[in-house]
Amino acid sequence: MTLSVVGLALLLAGTTIPAATASKNGIVGYGIPLYEDLCCEACHDSLASLYLSCTTFDDGHGGGDGDMGGMDMGDMGDMAMGMTSDDCRATNKPWLETMAFCIRDRCDADGYPRDSQAACFSTLAVGGAATPTLDDSLPPKPPADELAADATWLNVTSRVNEDVYSGTHGTYKEFAREEYLHTKYSLILYLVTIGIIVITGILAQTTALVPALRRHIQSSKPYTMLQQTVFLPALFSQRRLDPLPASIGYLPSRVLTLFISVLVILNVVFCSVSFGTFQPGNIWFMSAQFETAEYVGNRSGTLSLVNMSIAILFAGRNNILINLTGWTQTTFLVLHRWTARLAVFEAIVHSIAYTAAYFQPGYGGAEAYAAEAAMPFYWWGIIATIALSLAATVAIFPLRLQLYETFLALHIVLVILALVGCWYHLVPHFGFDYGYQVWLYLCFAFWGADRLARFVRVLIYNPILGSQAELELVCSDGDRDIMQITVFPRTTTGFGPAQHSFLYLAGLGKVWESHPFSVARWTSSHKTHVSTSPEPAAVEAGEKGVAVKHAQIQHNQKPSVTFLVRVHKGMTSGLRRRISESGTAEVKVYAEGPYGGHRAALAPLYAADTVLCIAGGIGITHILGFLQDFAPRGKRVILAWSARERVLIDYVRRNFLGEGLEYSLWYTGGGRTADKTDDGAGSAADAEDVVGTGRMVIRDVLRGAVENGKQTAVLVCAPGGMADEVTKQVVDCVRDGFRVELVEETFAW
Repeated sequence: MTLSVVGLALLLAGTTIPAATASKNGIVGYGIPLYEDLCCEACHDSLASLYLSCTTFDDGHGGGDGDMGGMDMGDMGDMAMGMTSDDCRATNKPWLETMAFCIRDRCDADGYPRDSQAACFSTLAVGGAATPTLDDSLPPKPPADELAADATWLNVTSRVNEDVYSGTHGTYKEFAREEYLHTKYSLILYLVTIGIIVITGILAQTTALVPALRRHIQSSKPYTMLQQTVFLPALFSQRRLDPLPASIGYLPSRVLTLFISVLVILNVVFCSVSFGTFQPGNIWFMSAQFETAEYVGNRSGTLSLVNMSIAILFAGRNNILINLTGWTQTTFLVLHRWTARLAVFEAIVHSIAYTAAYFQPGYGGAEAYAAEAAMPFYWWGIIATIALSLAATVAIFPLRLQLYETFLALHIVLVILALVGCWYHLVPHFGFDYGYQVWLYLCFAFWGADRLARFVRVLIYNPILGSQAELELVCSDGDRDIMQITVFPRTTTGFGPAQHSFLYLAGLGKVWESHPFSVARWTSSHKTHVSTSPEPAAVEAGEKGVAVKHAQIQHNQKPSVTFLVRVHKGMTSGLRRRISESGTAEVKVYAEGPYGGHRAALAPLYAADTVLCIAGGIGITHILGFLQDFAPRGKRVILAWSARERVLIDYVRRNFLGEGLEYSLWYTGGGRTADKTDDGAGSAADAEDVVGTGRMVIRDVLRGAVENGKQTAVLVCAPGGMADEVTKQVVDCVRDGFRVELVEETFAW
């Protein structure tokens, strides 16, 4: 996706502006100049409405054309309309001499080059003809008479009326200045937003490629200070991944809050500064208030489309910035929501400013507004603003949490409606002459590129009719059911640690729905895996769960990807219902992925001496994918995991935890459990009594892993409250002089 294609949007909704003579490629100020030949165009537009001796007239009934000479038009009635052709102008001496003198006189005063004057004369005075030239058309001496301000005829060579020329020149100059500023501020906003992310990504990639540099940075005092105060802590207290009360949303981290604050401040400032007016004498805006309202509307409308394009980029699963920075999609979705909110706010300001303009001195009030609002381009703009506002409204956290599929479908429909509304608000009214539609091209490009990449991923990893998937019930306990989904795609090339994939459940008839699941394990075509499970007798007395006897499944050396999934409402509950009494089922799916596990994100884990993996509940799935790749490397890897389901703990230990791995497990579901071993740790070869009772004390776990002089990386995937406690303890360790880095995996969408 290209970030260099940028443009301008929403020029002037309520005023018809004469087209500037400029290229149609680019955006205003960058490829498309507004009134580049300002003095020349001011001369032309000050004289263009005057009738010439060769002007022809239509009486309104298709007849009456003819050369009217210098006749007084007062007797012709209101129906007569004059038309002056390029051929007429190219042969009319008063027109040629008046234009030539105006251009030479005014453009010399402005310091405009003579060759540019000649080119502009050819374009505007004689319709592009090679002759007569500006020099040929200059009068032998300066004309003595100045046209009257209300003149309608040009019968003799004259000076342009000073007031008319000054008003035209000043209006165009101020308007062009404002439009260039709209584009300039739009580009600054784009470059700052994307630039900060790109610079961060380059640093992340550099330190990932040069581990020695990373270690040097990590051991420096400035970095340690930034970790304690900016990079790691929550914005307030320690709540960050744990939702706020009443599920109103999440608080961004401090570093993300700083970034969001920069974006908000830039948008507020750019919507508020550098506005000027040309009064009195403005030929379009009859008052300073009217003019200012129009410019504010232009600026806010432009910035709204800028933020829309950025928001769509950030929402994509295949956003190239994720690969560059290693930031999670959750992080970019936070930025997506904030840039979208800015787009909505500016769209509303745009609408308010233009509505207010109709009630300023010099405009027609409610009657003029009603006439303008009846035009298609105007009500398409109203539709776009309403749709964009509703798209942000339905994205509130409680709705996303409780009715995700409904939210997503509604959100997409509303955003599409908003983009269609913007298109019909801009293009039919302004055409393509100003490049205003380029911001919409960016929106379409980012959205289209992401959807195309999703489709390509599905084609690469799945047969046409879908991949076979085997469902296996790991444990059944009311609202705590857990399944294992094993998908057999075409290939597992590209799969690695700490990744996730999206599954489309074709077998359930909802091919449009997809949900992300962390990859617990992947195998190539050279491996065979047999799934086993504990017998029901392995369940400790007092546990609420019901052990399920699992069938042995031969994978026949086919590539496979395994997911452990907790059953919730929606798609996963549909899968659960497919599982038979034997505890297994088969279904067709399309796997899209893998995503995540980027080098920049995993760099702290590769560079560390010790990797501590902390998991809560089904968060173990993400950790398992990491353990498959990292455990055989000879690095010290420690797993600390707590879960409410004893059957799940036993299942994971038997089927996923390899030899040589240090781990401590906590069963928090209540009832009697066996004691831990003396040192609180075990290996996959140990007996059943490696499970501790009660909640994990994260401080003790972390302090038991860190060592002076050695680098420790903490990988956490857990519920919000537990993840926030891990963050707090990591900050405390850094304050105490330990070298610790934190890598989080969250799906706080």
